[in-house]
Parts: sequence; C-alpha cells; structure tokens
Amino acid sequence: MPTKYSFPTAFSDWSFQEKAAIDRVVASGNYTMGAEVEGFEGEFAASHGMKHAIMVNSGSSANLLAVAALFHVKRNPLKRGDKAIVPAMAWATTYAPLVQHGLGLLVADCDETWNAAAPWGAFFLEGWEDARLVVGCSILGNPMHHEFWGQLAKANGAMFLEDNCESIGASVDGKLCGTFGLMNTFSFFYSHQLSAIEGGMILTDDDECAILCRMLRDHGMTRSLGKIDKFEDEYNFRYFGYNLRPLEMHAAVARVQLARLSRFIEARNKNRDYFIQRCEHVGIPIRFQKKNGTIQSPFGIAFSCENAEKRGRLVDAFRARGIDCRLPCGGSFTQHHYGEPWASQKTPVADRIHQTAMFIGCPPHNGSMWWYERAIEIMRDVL
Repeated sequence: MPTKYSFPTAFSDWSFQEKAAIDRVVASGNYTMGAEVEGFEGEFAASHGMKHAIMVNSGSSANLLAVAALFHVKRNPLKRGDKAIVPAMAWATTYAPLVQHGLGLLVADCDETWNAAAPWGAFFLEGWEDARLVVGCSILGNPMHHEFWGQLAKANGAMFLEDNCESIGASVDGKLCGTFGLMNTFSFFYSHQLSAIEGGMILTDDDECAILCRMLRDHGMTRSLGKIDKFEDEYNFRYFGYNLRPLEMHAAVARVQLARLSRFIEARNKNRDYFIQRCEHVGIPIRFQKKNGTIQSPFGIAFSCENAEKRGRLVDAFRARGIDCRLPCGGSFTQHHYGEPWASQKTPVADRIHQTAMFIGCPPHNGSMWWYERAIEIMRDVL
C-alpha cells in the first residue's frame, strides 16, 4: 500500500454532492455507459465550446482512441512509419499509442515552462519538416505554446493532437486548453483537476473523428451511433476496436466536479502564488516552472533544485515530515527505459528537470498556508 502523507499531492475535495451522485447511479441500476455519460459529454463539450465529446474510461484510453482514429480517417490517414513530433516531457501514455501504432518519434526539448520549446524546440529536430502529426501537451496545468506548434502542424499539412490530460481549465487569451487540436484529450483521474477517480474525454469539432472515436471505443461497431433499424446491425463491426467504455458513476461525479471547476482553479492559483511569493521573500534557492498562457490550472506546485543531490535530500526531508512530492509529469522521456531508443535525440533541458525537479501538492481549497510554511522551513534547512 502507498504511504499516506499528511499533505499529499492528490486532493479530491469531494462533498456530499459527489456521494449523492454515486447514490443516484446505484438507484438507477445502470452502471455502465448510459444517461450520466451522455449528460456529462454534453456538458463538457458545451463548457469548452466544442461540438463533440466522447467519454472513455481514462485519459490514457482517450490518447489511444484519438491516435487510432487518425489511422482510419478517409483523407490522408496516418500510416506506420510516419513521423510524430512529441514533447520531451509528458506522461507515458502520451507516447505509448504512437509507438504501438508504429510511428517514429521526433522529441522536442523543453524550455523553462517545461513545455516543448518554441521556436527552437522544433528546429533542432532532424526531419521535422516531414512530421505527419504534432502532439502538444500542457505540463502540470501550464499552457503549452499552442500558437507555434499549431502553426507548425498547419504549415506541414500535419494533424495536431492536444493532450490536455494535466491542464483542464487552463487557457490562453480566453481560449481553453484542450480546444486547439483536431482532437483533444482529457483525464479525470483522482489527482487531476476534475477528480472522478477515473475517466477520460476526447473533444473534437470534426464529425468524422467523433464517429470513428465512438465506434473504436465500442469494439469497432456502429451501435452507439444512433438508431438501429435491423436486427443484424446490433452487431455491425466496421473496425478492430476496443472496449474503452466509461462507467456511469465516474461521469456522475465528474458532472458535479465540473460545476465547481472554476472555484477549484481559483483556489489552486492562490495557493501556488502564495508559496512562490513566500519562497522568493525568504530567498529559497529553487527555480519555479515559468508561467505561460493566461490562466494556469495547477494541481501541483513545480520547481527545480540546484542539483540532483539537493533534490534527493529535499525529497527525503519532505516525506519524513508528512509532505509528499513527485517527479514532474513522469520526467524526461529519454531518461526512462522505454525511451532509450530515442536517447540519441538530445533534450538537455528536460533531462535537467528530470534530475532536479519535483512538485508538491496544490489543493483545490484554501487553508494550506500552514503546510507551505512548514515546507519552506524544511527547504531552508535542507537547501
């Protein structure tokens, strides 16, 4: 069992409303994809100003489904061997569907926002002009450089897929993250901005992509697309798909959480700003993740230490005193075993972050100042 910390990195902030939503599902007797999922899809799409929302059982599944759909679009579908530009920092399942579908990866290094750098992050990539897909990912609630990477994809005639699993509610000049791509993916995992235990979503304005995602989610068959006229069409398989259907209770909880999302984001930004200001005031020798975009949506407060040795000492000191901390976003892709085939693509900024950085909790409510003061005292002693 994982260690329980007095100040964790994951906060649900559930109330009686989430529990009532689960009771509503239990009373209905319908536990798999049904009215709650349909309702949440409509509400989530409307909140982002998007046409289609397709809910799945996790953010990882959302990435898998979106990539799979791009291999079935009628106009210029992806093929095995095509190149995809990816950020040097992202979660494992940002990369997994790309590799599993046989795409070659071009790894773009980070800048101090911890997102794929613009513009130099692209121009050190040999063969970037041939990329058929650009994958963007906003790290830990900090918006990526959407304009640059979106324009690069457009100039290449490439598809732009936005993995927004870590940044629900963040925005750039009034436009929400997770609305810039041909398809955009989200996660409702326990530790994220919408804490529904599990669940994920794909948003798109493209009718064909939405139809493909719905079929591939449901075993590759057409049953979820609308009215069925013939008995035989109840099992009409068009593609080799998956079973990525979501559960009703996850959707019901997410609907409650969505209504409070703006309040959660406001509290998290206040917590992060307080911690940054206090650390700067007392001269703590760390480097914070540089803000980008207009509104951040942090579920953690991210920073780098001077070196790996000091990061290690701080991790031990924090955890010994009840404060959890984590490697940011899984760290640098090429520093992991699964990233070894791409290690020749140098990503020094992402590697430095991997070796020296961490994040601590940033809860969606007020009242964390005592913990932050405790953390600062520990940092003064260790660093």
